[in-house]
Amino acid sequence: MTDFEGSVPRPSSVESRGEELALALWVIEQAVEAERRGFDAVITGCFSDPGVEAARERVAIPVIGPGETALYTARMLAHYFSVVTPLPETVPLAREQAHRTGMHPFIASIVSFDLSVEAIRDRDPATISRLIDVCRACVRDDGAEAIVCGCASMSLLSDEIGAAVGVPVLNSVRLSLRAAEMMVGSGLCHSKKTFPVPLKQL
Repeated sequence: MTDFEGSVPRPSSVESRGEELALALWVIEQAVEAERRGFDAVITGCFSDPGVEAARERVAIPVIGPGETALYTARMLAHYFSVVTPLPETVPLAREQAHRTGMHPFIASIVSFDLSVEAIRDRDPATISRLIDVCRACVRDDGAEAIVCGCASMSLLSDEIGAAVGVPVLNSVRLSLRAAEMMVGSGLCHSKKTFPVPLKQL
């Protein structure tokens, strides 16, 4: 919703827990506004899924997190998979996401690409080439049978690197869209037993 600013600023990228918290508040506000406008679902845009569970408390439409969606899908496609995350500082965040979703037993490795999110968005050919090398090393050295791009911006490069890596490379953004379509088309939404409406916010 480009025409809705809201009261909470959005960080330009998420590379720390502080930025996760800032984005979480933005996600909640955007989700509430999206439902008010009649949207069928909300798809967030960060692998750590900040604000997703809190937003589910506030709305009655599906709220889809790309990290959760990608990790669960990877488990359907492979027994072991690696997560490639932008920076050394985001490795702990990816590890926490793997534990939060219960997917940590199936993680072959969590590897830093050592490049900022904003630099990844430039889609430099050298960046794509290096990303291919990192993913190939996960397959060769760590036993990865699939690759999860641990960053929504990095996911947008999956088509360009997938064929060169030789195992599935998951685009969390595309998967989130398909998950939203599946839930809406199936008439499903999150359980209000799990995500009850906060009484103080009614």
